[in-house]
Amino acid sequence: DLMMKNVYALGAFQVNRENFRLDLIYNNPTTGVDINYVPRAPLDQIPLVQALGLDRLDPNNAPNPDGWFDFIDGAATTGGTIQSQNGRVFFPVLEPFGSYLDAQLIGPDPNSPIQPPEIRRTIVYQPLYDSTKTAAQNLPELNRFRLKGSYRSASSDVISLNSVNIPQGSVSVTAGGVRLIENQDYTVDYNLGRVRILNQGILESGTPINIALESNSLFSIQTKTLLGARFDYKVNKDLTLGGTVMNLYERPLTQKVNVGDEPISNTILGLDANWQTKSQWLTNMVDKLPFYATKEESSISASMEGAYLIPGHSKAIGNAGTSYIDDFEGSVSVIDLRTQSLWFHSSVPQGLPDLFPEGDLVNDLDAGFRRAQLSWYVIDPLFFRNNNLTPDHIANDAAMRSDNRMREVLEQEVFPNRQLAAGTPANIPVLDLTYYPSERGPYNYSLDLTDDGRLSTPEENWAGMTRRITTTDFEASNIETVQFWVMDPFFNASNSAGEPATNVNSVNSTGGELYIDLGNLSEDVLRDGRKSFENGLPKNLTDLAQETDETNWGVVPTTQSVVNAFAIVESNSNRYQDVGLDGLSSAQPDLEGRTEQGFFSDYVNSIGTVVTNPAALSAIQGDPSNDNYHFFRGDDLDGRSASILERYKRFNLPEGNSITDEDSPENYPTQQTTLPSTEDINQDQNLAESESYFHYKVSLRPQDMVVGQGFITDRILATANTPEGPKQVYWYQFKVPVRLPDKVVNGIQDFRSIRFMRMYLKEWQQPVVLRFARLEFVRGEWRKYNFSLETPGEVIGGDPDATTYETAAVNIEENGNRTPINYVLPPGIN
Repeated sequence: DLMMKNVYALGAFQVNRENFRLDLIYNNPTTGVDINYVPRAPLDQIPLVQALGLDRLDPNNAPNPDGWFDFIDGAATTGGTIQSQNGRVFFPVLEPFGSYLDAQLIGPDPNSPIQPPEIRRTIVYQPLYDSTKTAAQNLPELNRFRLKGSYRSASSDVISLNSVNIPQGSVSVTAGGVRLIENQDYTVDYNLGRVRILNQGILESGTPINIALESNSLFSIQTKTLLGARFDYKVNKDLTLGGTVMNLYERPLTQKVNVGDEPISNTILGLDANWQTKSQWLTNMVDKLPFYATKEESSISASMEGAYLIPGHSKAIGNAGTSYIDDFEGSVSVIDLRTQSLWFHSSVPQGLPDLFPEGDLVNDLDAGFRRAQLSWYVIDPLFFRNNNLTPDHIANDAAMRSDNRMREVLEQEVFPNRQLAAGTPANIPVLDLTYYPSERGPYNYSLDLTDDGRLSTPEENWAGMTRRITTTDFEASNIETVQFWVMDPFFNASNSAGEPATNVNSVNSTGGELYIDLGNLSEDVLRDGRKSFENGLPKNLTDLAQETDETNWGVVPTTQSVVNAFAIVESNSNRYQDVGLDGLSSAQPDLEGRTEQGFFSDYVNSIGTVVTNPAALSAIQGDPSNDNYHFFRGDDLDGRSASILERYKRFNLPEGNSITDEDSPENYPTQQTTLPSTEDINQDQNLAESESYFHYKVSLRPQDMVVGQGFITDRILATANTPEGPKQVYWYQFKVPVRLPDKVVNGIQDFRSIRFMRMYLKEWQQPVVLRFARLEFVRGEWRKYNFSLETPGEVIGGDPDATTYETAAVNIEENGNRTPINYVLPPGIN
C-alpha cells in the first residue's frame, strides 16, 4: 500500500550515498523521447525531481534547489527522502504523480487553472492511487513516469548472471541452502541472463542467495572461421600486381537467432599495384636548384589499392537469412498443480445455497451427508514395468495394463511433436481423479443408503479436494488461465456434433460438472470451528499432557499447534495419534476409552436397519467414519487380485496414512506421508473458516465435449501402444480464464490474494476417472489492454461492437494437431 502513496522501492538494499543518482523521467507522448520535465506550463521550466519535492537543498543543505536528488537518509524514522536500509525513496508529498501533480498543473488559483481538465487528464496518473497496480499498468497512455538513476548497494532483487543464452531450466537458486521455486520465488530471463527475486521476505531477511547455472556463453554463442589468401605477380622489374581474398564465416549455436545477432558470411576482395623506376632526369632537375646538389639517383613510385566487400549470412539461418524479433518462447510460463501430496479433502463450499444448502451448517453431521468417495493419485510406475515388485496378476493381465483408466501415458502420446531431451523420462506423471458418486465418502454418516450400503441419489452428491496456492498475487504474476489436458472420460456417448466418445474402458456415459474455486477457502473440513491436527492428540494411553475436547464430529485437541510432526515415543509407533481428522480410531480406544464405533454408536446401531448386505454392513460398522487408509500395495490386495483403481481407492484417507514400519503389516514401508493429518492446509498454524472466492463451472458432459465450446480449446486423437496393441483415445485441452468467473462469492474484490484452490465434482451419476496429463496455472508476459484504442474526441457513432478479444499461447508441441485449425510453423521456419 505504501507504494501506492508516496514510497517507491528501488529493489535494492543497503544503498550507499556515494555515487547515488536519481532522476524522474517523463516520456513525452508527442516525440516518444524521455525528458526530465513535464512539457506543460508551469512545469516545463523545472525538473520533475524539483517539482515533486525531491530537490529542495544544495550540497550544503541550504534551501537552494540544484537539480540533484537530495539524499537524506532515515525517511521512515526521522524524516528524509530515502531509507537506505531497504532501498525505498520517500516523496515528501502524497500521491506525487496523482493529486499533487494535478495541483501543480492547476496553479495557485483553482478558479483559473493554468491547464484545463482535458490536458491534465492526459498527464496525471491518478489511477496509480485509486486502483490496483495491475490495473494502473494497463494504462500505458498515463504510465509514462520513471525513476531512473544509478546506485551502489549490498543486494538487489535483480541479479545479473553475467551470461546470455542460458538453457531453459538450467538455473538453480537457493536461499540459505533452501531451494527456491521458479516462477514462484523467482523468475529467469534466459536471453539476457537475469534472475529477479519475487519473494520479498527473502530479500528483506538478508538471507544469502546462491545461484548455479549452465551457460552456453562459455562455449561462445557462435563459432567463427576466418580464411584468407594473398597473391602477388611481378610483371617486370618495375611493376608488381597483388590480390587478396578473405572470408569471415560465423556459425550460430542454434538456427534461431535474434535481430542484431545474425551470423555473417562476409567476403572481401582486394587488388593492389606497385610501380617503381629510377629517374636520372629527376636528379638533374633537382640539381638545378640553387644551393642544392646531389649525387644520389632518384626514383619514381606509384601504388594503388582497392577493395570490395560482399556481405552475406550463414546458410544455417536459411537462404533468405531469417532472424527473430521475438519468438515468444518465453511468453508464458506455467505453475504445475499435479503434485498429489499437496491436495487435501475439501471442506463443504459456502456461499452457494443452490448447490450446497448444507454449506451454512456448523457442528452438524448433516453437512457431510452428500460427501461421496474421491481418490486422487499418480500411479506408481511399478505397475507398468513388470519387475519383481509388480503383482503377478497385473503383470499377466494385458487388458488391465491396456485399460485407458489406469495404463501408462507417454509424452509422445499426448504431445507427439515434443522432442524430449536426453535422459528425460518418457512417461507423464498423470494426476488421476477417481470419483464414485454412489459410495460414502469420509465422515459421511448418512442413513440415506441402499440395502448394499450405497448412496441412494448419486447425482446430488459431491466430492472435492483443496490445495494451498504459493503464488497468491495473480495480478502481479499475471496468471491468466487454469489449463489442463484431460483424457476423454466417456464411452457409449456422442457430443453435440455427433462425434462418438473414444474411451472404450470408461463406464460413464452421462457426465457431470467440474467446479473450480479460487480465493479464500475454509480449511474446516469437519466444520465445527475447531482445528483438528493429529499430533495434538495423546501420543499413548498415559499422555495426560495433551488435553482434548469433543464436538459432534469427534475429538479435537485443545492445545495450540506448534510444529507439524508426530510426538516421539519409545515404541516408534504413532497409532494413537494417526487416527484421522475425527480424532478417533476404529481399531483401538484412546486414553478416554473412545472409539469411532462408540462415539458414533447411534449411527452404528441405526445402520443395521438400512443396510442388509452383510459385507457392506460389516465395512460400515468396522469403520463408521470411512477414513481408514490403505497403501496401494499389500498381500490382501494381491490375494483378491485387486485392480489398480481399487488399490488407490483409499490412498487419500487419513486414518493410518502415516503408519510406521513397526505397525505395518508388510515387510516394506506402507505410509503415504510422515506428517500428521491436519485441517491446516497452508501450514500457517491457523484455521481458515470464512470463504470468499471466484467460482468457475466446467461442463464435463459428453454432448459438450466440442472444441470451441465451453473452455475446450484443442483436442487430439492420440494413439497409445498398449500390451493389447494400438488404442486410440481423445485428449482435450481446457483453458479456464481466471478473470471471467461464473460467480463471485462473498464479495472478493481482486486477484491479489488467492490463497487456495478447490476442485470438486458434482451432478455425476456414474463413476468416472479423470486423467490429467497437465493441470497448471498459466502466467503470461503480455498483458491484455482493456480500454478503447480510439483517439479521444468526437467520433461517428455506430452499432455496438460485439467483438471479444482474448490472449492465449499456442505452440507446435501441444497444438500442432489442433482441430479445426491447427498451429503450423511460419513460412520458412523449420
